[in-house]
Amino acid sequence: VLLERSLSTHGGYSFRNYSALADRVDLLPVSSLVALSNSLLFAALATGMAVVVGGLASVVVVHGRHWTSRLLDLGMTLPLGASAVTLGFGMLIALDEPPLDLRSSRWLVPVAHALVGVPFVMRILVPTLRSVDARLREAAAVLGASPTRVRMEVDLPIAWRGLLVGAGFAFAVSIGEFGATSFLPRSPDRLTAPLALFRLLGTPGEALRGQAMALAVVLMGITACAVLAIERVRGPIRGGL
Repeated sequence: VLLERSLSTHGGYSFRNYSALADRVDLLPVSSLVALSNSLLFAALATGMAVVVGGLASVVVVHGRHWTSRLLDLGMTLPLGASAVTLGFGMLIALDEPPLDLRSSRWLVPVAHALVGVPFVMRILVPTLRSVDARLREAAAVLGASPTRVRMEVDLPIAWRGLLVGAGFAFAVSIGEFGATSFLPRSPDRLTAPLALFRLLGTPGEALRGQAMALAVVLMGITACAVLAIERVRGPIRGGL
């Protein structure tokens, strides 16, 4: 239905609504195409942060002390149980003073998206790391490998596929994230595609509605590509995933 509506115009069917994505309307500070490029950039940054933070946290959860691992596992999973709006509001009131005054920084949106993506990375990576046979680590240690090299030579080759899957989920979640972003300061350089879509749908007008449908189809296509990439990479991940 979205695809049909995005192609529908007064004269029949055409790609006019898609070409209009490059035009700025008075409703938006930038064009929908710029908003889409912002979403892709923020998703890439958020994915990188989610992979680094989620990967390091997963190592601590698997190899750390019992109380430390349990506390970190619970703390990093909390964003899954909290509303994204709550995360956005919390960042708005917490990151407002130096040295962590990020309200005027372009990093605020990627950080918010990374908070939502980290639990997905951990939920995939932690079971994968726990499934690694301890005898492999012991054999590497007997041969003189340091703990860091054991993780690089034993854990990483086994867990890299799960890490890529977690990155795919973090990217897919970030590209369509609306709740936390809607609560953060809205400067022109932070407008994302979901926010632009919300504004276009909230304003009467057939041209704006057609542009919103076209933008929705593009977002749907990007998300579908991310999911297909996840399915292609996933394969037989250790740990039952």
